[in-house]
Amino acid sequence: MEKIPLKVWNRIVMLQAPIAAEIPIADARYRRWIEISPNYQYKAVGPPVPNHEYSICDTVFDIELLRIHEPHGDEDLALVSQSHYYVSNEDELYQQLAELNVDPTLFNSPWRVEHPYYS
Repeated sequence: MEKIPLKVWNRIVMLQAPIAAEIPIADARYRRWIEISPNYQYKAVGPPVPNHEYSICDTVFDIELLRIHEPHGDEDLALVSQSHYYVSNEDELYQQLAELNVDPTLFNSPWRVEHPYYS
């Protein structure tokens, strides 16, 4: 099984910072990103989430709406769908990525894959 490149994985382990990958999508009107974040150990605002070591956020954006709203920091207005997954360890992380049909070698720093929230 392919793994996330070590230099990218170290961003999560050492810096406690997210990584992201743009995932090819069949519909040319949309762009999809997967973001993996470590558990930041702070109390989040919003609905409670299960105990986890990593969270995975799967987002799809409308390309045309993203062009309009991203320059103003309103990326959420281009959001088509968003799903969150919480995993307890590295094995579960790779299992969830496989279920989402995500190639782990695609991950990098979010701004290097043009993730809208980090660009």
